[in-house]
Amino acid sequence: MHRVARTKRTKAVARGAEMEAQKRRDDATVNLCGAQRHDGKFCAQRAGWGTEHLGRGRCRHHGGQLRSGLAAAADEEMRGMAKPTPVSPGQALSGVLGLAAGQLVYASGQVAELPDDELFERAYSPTEGVFKLVPHHWLKLQRDVMNDVARYAKLAADAGVAAREQQLAESQTAMIADVLEKVVGSLDLTSEQREKLGPLIRRHMSFLDGKR
Repeated sequence: MHRVARTKRTKAVARGAEMEAQKRRDDATVNLCGAQRHDGKFCAQRAGWGTEHLGRGRCRHHGGQLRSGLAAAADEEMRGMAKPTPVSPGQALSGVLGLAAGQLVYASGQVAELPDDELFERAYSPTEGVFKLVPHHWLKLQRDVMNDVARYAKLAADAGVAAREQQLAESQTAMIADVLEKVVGSLDLTSEQREKLGPLIRRHMSFLDGKR
């Protein structure tokens, strides 16, 4: 009986030690606010502490709830860092378009959760000296990403059309070259005639590309 109790206590102590070690590891890797305080030191509060964006941006005491702080946190959430990856231009464009589309879906979901009276907010314009209605930071991000998606989609469409046209032109040129090679091979031409035939074929083939 006593041996069982000691075993349970040993396991409980071990679990407690592991939990404490994990907490220290988490504290060492957690994002911090990092704002410079009046005493010259940097804020060691967790990023976004006391705000709706815990884990990102400034804490509540250092502008995390201000419009600029909310926008910065939202922008940080939308961005991501990755290691360089070998990729072709087509794959890169497709990946960027897919990422932008995903960001648009996420931002649109955030906008959908906003009450109607929070879609726009009052902000002071120093240049005009008046308060103006400006879009909520999620609404502004949604519009920005929407423009990105439209731009990337057009680039992808243009690249696809250009690639297909290039493939078609190369295929047609290869077919014509193959036919000409067979025709020339079936003729009994002298070396001098063959030398003259090459430049003539290249000159006339250039007309296929609209060149003179």
